[in-house]
Order: sequence, then C-alpha cells, then structure tokens
Amino acid sequence: MEKKTGYVLTVFGAICWAFSGACGQYLFQHRGLDADWLVSVRLTMAGLLLVLYSLARWRGGAVRIFRTRRSVGALIVFAVFGMAMCQYSYFRSIELSNAATATTLQYTGPALVLLWLALREKRMPTKKELIAVVCAMGGAFLLATHGDPSQLALSPKALIWCVLAAVSVAVYSVQPRGLIAQYGTMPVTGFGMLIGGLGLCIIFQPWHVVGQWDAVTVLGMLYIIVFGTICAFCCYLEGVRRIGAAKGSILAAVEPVASAVLSVIWLGVPLGGMDFGGIALIVAAMVLLGGDSEHTGDEKTQKNREKICANAKKD
Repeated sequence: MEKKTGYVLTVFGAICWAFSGACGQYLFQHRGLDADWLVSVRLTMAGLLLVLYSLARWRGGAVRIFRTRRSVGALIVFAVFGMAMCQYSYFRSIELSNAATATTLQYTGPALVLLWLALREKRMPTKKELIAVVCAMGGAFLLATHGDPSQLALSPKALIWCVLAAVSVAVYSVQPRGLIAQYGTMPVTGFGMLIGGLGLCIIFQPWHVVGQWDAVTVLGMLYIIVFGTICAFCCYLEGVRRIGAAKGSILAAVEPVASAVLSVIWLGVPLGGMDFGGIALIVAAMVLLGGDSEHTGDEKTQKNREKICANAKKD
C-alpha cells in the first residue's frame, strides 16, 4: 500500500509542476505578468510558508543551519545559484518560448549531472549513461533546431535561458545534498526559497504590480504558489521516499509529457513531429538515467544518498 501511495504522490507532484509551467505561460500571454514579478513573488511566498511550517514542526531545530558559517555559505549558494536561478530561468524560458519546450529542455539537466559525477569520480560513463546523454542532447537538438542546424526553432535568447535552466537544475540536484542530509529537506528548501525570493525582490521590485488582475489571475498565482511549488515539491519528495530515487526519476518523466499535452490542448501551442521526437528522446534519457541511478557513483556518493534517504525518513 505504501508503494502504491508513493507512485501516486510522485506522479501527482510531477503533474502539478507541469500545470504550474502551463499556468505561468497562460498568465504571461493573457494577463500581462512577467517572469521577473512572478518568480520573485512565487519563491518568497512559498519559502515563507515552508519556513513557517518548519518552525512550527521543528522549532529551534529548523534554524540549526545558521549555526556555522560554512552551512550558511552553502545555503546562500543553493538559494542563489540553485533555487533562484533554477526557478527564474525556467519561467523566463517559458515566457520566451512555451511551457512544453522549456520543461523538456530543462530535463537535460540530469544528463549534465551524470557527466559531472563521471568527471568527479574520474571514471568513464557506462554504455547506458552514454546512450542517455546522446538521447538528451539529441532531443535538445530537435527541439532547438527542428533538425536543421542552420536555423533555430527558438530565439537565441530563449535557447540561452533554456540552457541556463538545465544547468541550474544540475546545480540544484547536486549542491544541496550535504545540507539536506544534515539539516532536513523542508528547512533547507524553505530557507533556500525565501533567501532566493528576497534576492530577486531586491532586483525586480515586485511591489510595483504588473499585469491585469482579476479572479483568474489570483487563482493562477495561488495555484503556482500552493500546488505548483509547495504541494508539488512535498508530494514528489514523499513519493520518492516511499518508492526510491530510481523509480521516482522515471516517473518524473511524466512532467514534460504532461506539459506537452497541456500546451497543445489548453494553450494551443503548435507542436510538430520534430518537437514530439525531441520530447520522446529526452523522456527516454530520463528513463535510462532513472533505471541506472541507484547503481552509479563511488562509495562516498552512495553513503551520501543513504544519509539523505535516512534523513527524509526522520522528517
């Protein structure tokens, strides 16, 4: 029963993320919001809610991360280059292209993580890993050029932000593992979101409200903050805790597929054969990486994974 619930929670979390991207595109196109305002408010509000929840549940234990300069420094790096950059580059790429393309290209991030781990561990990638990387890069090529290297299907600016989104996903996936193992998922994520959001607020000044505001806009923002951020994150992590990281990574491939379906049916985005081919290749890469994720890495990396899983169970 626990595993069945884990499957449901993992898929539900991934679908919530897909709806969040599509909802963001709708607000950009039909309500005049922009990524600067949306991401600043989204991260700040979601971070504040998670921090308050962490303080209510663990009290003083939630702020242990601020007791050493090293952990504070690592948290700031995560907040700026992982959380803030990941969320901003994702929604900025949606604003410049569409939710399906941005979401799918972001999923080349795990392939970058794989290559980084291989370099760090001073080993050659396995055959399965190489096939996954080729699939991810081939899918990105099809989405960006539609098979013709002489022209871009995306604007150069959109492509740059999509690449930054993939790189930031790689940072987000690797950098905070030690912090999460030591201080817990919720506090690290909450403070990371809050610090990243406040930093973006200083840059973009979201108190100057933009866009057309009505009931639809308010509901869209509430969905992005509550379901697309807090609920999606919590459901996905709890699902992965129950079924394991490998199966969770495979089920996460539901997100780009759901995003593509939403883009076509709800937002009317015209996706052609090359687009669906690119999405299929990147999903295939996710499945390959997920199936191999629990068997790669040196002994130290495996111990870190075990600590993270044990800590998640304590939470």
